[in-house]
Amino acid sequence: MFYGTSDIVEGVEQCTLPSGQAAERVRLRGGPVLLLSEGAMALYKHLEAVGDPLGNGLIQLQPLTDEHQLTCLDGRFVEQYKAGFIGLVDSKALLVTPAAIQLFANREDALRNRNQLARLDFE
Repeated sequence: MFYGTSDIVEGVEQCTLPSGQAAERVRLRGGPVLLLSEGAMALYKHLEAVGDPLGNGLIQLQPLTDEHQLTCLDGRFVEQYKAGFIGLVDSKALLVTPAAIQLFANREDALRNRNQLARLDFE
């Protein structure tokens, strides 16, 4: 079940990458957009930058190793979000802080800020 209330996440939208892979755009308060796909996470300055072929507006791209790849279920990666916590369909979790977006293997690691798998810095 998908649900969400958040001061940080404004919305989540399914999309398809030029390669045909499923992806999801997570719109964050203030304009940044987190793009999730099976093999990578990317952070953009604003929604219009996501499709820019020259990468204008890309803040950071973080490829994920095979063991840390995200799982897509019916075109969705995000299962829930609240405040700075984003729960993914494969039980992984994202923690959004003022400095970064961090990927963790599970909710407990995210809440304790331990065993980070990947990180996207806002600057």
